Amino acid sequence: HRGGDAVRAGLGAAVPRFSINVSMMLQEYDFLDRFAAAADLGFKGVDIQFPYDHPAERVAERARAAGVEAVLLNVPAGDLQAGGDGLAGVPGRQAEFHVAVRQAQDYCRALDCKRVNVLAGRLPAGVQRRDCLKVLSDNLACAAETLAADGVTVMAETINGRDVPRFLLQTTEDTIAALDAAGKSNLAVQFDFYHRQIMQGDLIPGLERHLSRIAHLQFADTPGRGAPGSGEINFPNLFAAIDRLGYAGWVGAEYRPVG
Repeated sequence: HRGGDAVRAGLGAAVPRFSINVSMMLQEYDFLDRFAAAADLGFKGVDIQFPYDHPAERVAERARAAGVEAVLLNVPAGDLQAGGDGLAGVPGRQAEFHVAVRQAQDYCRALDCKRVNVLAGRLPAGVQRRDCLKVLSDNLACAAETLAADGVTVMAETINGRDVPRFLLQTTEDTIAALDAAGKSNLAVQFDFYHRQIMQGDLIPGLERHLSRIAHLQFADTPGRGAPGSGEINFPNLFAAIDRLGYAGWVGAEYRPVG
């Protein structure tokens, strides 16, 4: 299952491109004004975590007016952001997840967005991890089937267990195993260097090893999830490795700015 290969082959770009996460960044602007602010800074693409507080057509109108591409968005994750267990890997919440996928599909169509990210969620108290992983893989397969006709790649992301305790997918290998169990060709990895550094390190070897599975990159420094240069990651070496390896997709800035 090589969804990342297919995504990169279809991008048509010779070099990687930076996008900016307009949910985490540019918070000095109202959400709908962040697309124009991103364009003013020179960005051609934006990552969006959860645009669902605003009508899809309204979000799409602002993105089109700013001339920026919606690079990705997250499938609604239920109560995960509020400290709950989420949806995708939680037994008993499959019907809610299927509704969430349909909602994401509506926004993808309005925005012409070709990548969605599924957040696996937390391991609920008293539930076996293997049972959650089975639900997660079934849900990933369902999402991939639902969105395939729209040409959308469905991604899953490794999240560090320090920021999100009990998260189901805490290593890149965990994430790839879940994708393999789902068994659909339009599944890929969203590879976030910040989470990888906390849980596993080996950023460049990890990128080299898993590049064929990756459909999107994101970055922040650590500790603190700040801008490049604020922490321990050697970003000049990392960005040089991305170029050297021939990755031609989007590289999403997803950090907490200090200014």
